[in-house]
This record gives sequence, C-alpha cells and structure tokens, in this order.
Amino acid sequence: MFGGVYVRRRRTNRVLRGGAFLLVAVLLVCGVGMVDSRLRPLIQNYGYMAARRGAMLAVHTGVETVLADEAVNYSSLVTVYRSEMGQVLSAEANVTAINRLKSHITNAVMQELSKREEQTVKLPLGSLIGGSFFTGRGPFLSVKIHTSGAVISNLTGTFTDAGINQTNHRVLLDMTVMVTAALPTERVSLELSTQFLICETVLVGEVPETITQMDLGGEWSNIFGAND
Repeated sequence: MFGGVYVRRRRTNRVLRGGAFLLVAVLLVCGVGMVDSRLRPLIQNYGYMAARRGAMLAVHTGVETVLADEAVNYSSLVTVYRSEMGQVLSAEANVTAINRLKSHITNAVMQELSKREEQTVKLPLGSLIGGSFFTGRGPFLSVKIHTSGAVISNLTGTFTDAGINQTNHRVLLDMTVMVTAALPTERVSLELSTQFLICETVLVGEVPETITQMDLGGEWSNIFGAND
C-alpha cells in the first residue's frame, strides 16, 4: 500500500518537475523573443546614427584638410577671357587642376572613412524597458559595428546675379558618400550628400548668355567631371 503511494508521489513529482521545466522554457523563449524584438531596432537605430556621424565627420575632415593644405582659388580652376574693353568673352575650366583637386579630396575622405571602419556603439539597456523615464538610461551594452564606404565627388559651377552688370560665379563641390554598416543583427546602408563652396568670384560686366546657359545646361558639370 505504502509502495503504491510512493510510486504515485514520484510520478506526480516528475510531472510537476516536467511542467515546471516546460514553463521555464516557454518563459525563457518568450523573454528572449521580447528582448530580441526590442534590441534589434535599438541596434539598428544606434548603429545607423553612428555610421552616419562617422561618414559626415570623415567628409568634413577630409575636405577641410585638403582645402587648408592647398592654395585653391578661382583663378587656379577657371580662366576668364576678356576683350580689350574688359568684356567677358568666355570661361575655361582648368581640367588638370580640377581633376587633381578632386583626386586629393576623394583620397582624403576615403582615408578618413578607413579610420572609422570599426566603431563601438553603446546601447542604453533602459530603452529596452520603454517609457520616458528609462529610455536612454544605462547600464550600457557595447556593440561593435564595421563600416565600408565609397565616395563620389563632383565639381559644378553656378552663376547668380550680384548687382548691376555683376555676376557671381561659384565653384561648388558636391560630395556623395555611400556607407554600409555591418551590425550584429543585420546590415544597413545609407547615402549622404553634402556641398562645399570651393571658391567664387564676381565677374564685372556683361556675361555672355552662352556661359550661363552652359552652366545651367550641365556643361560645366561635364567639364568638371565626376570622380568615383
């Protein structure tokens, strides 16, 4: 009699232990799934912002370094031809100087990007809980991201009125950076575009319409070219 009770108790205990183990397993899976559903977008958001900041810093540092090291002015990039009366006849781009400048800037930006290929992002685990009080609060989880990028530079010219018989000609640098960031959970890609003023001058006198049309029609972009 007592033996049968003992056997039933052992079976009951095994059933209870099995049920408890199954409950813990279910709770663990649900917990992991909940954390993953909150952690994944957090990693993506912080990783994206870190890659964006790194790319922007690389562009500005590279461009500013080259412009500070090299004596870049309007006359070194564009030659303006005038008549004996001082009237503007034509404008010719110095292709050699322009290509050299673009090459130096592109290389400088790529070097700056290479310095930031590996970054550490600190994720505030309080954001996993949610709510205004916990969002952005620690402790912090350090996550490494790896980035790679490509740069496209393009020089363009624009003409604007600067007053009576005065035309402002600006030489601009358009920079486009495409970055891919490898996160622990996935890969994200982003594209950044920014513009820098390289130099400018005021052309006094009547400027031939063919020159301004050349710029607006994209011919200046073709002369200045693009550097991939």
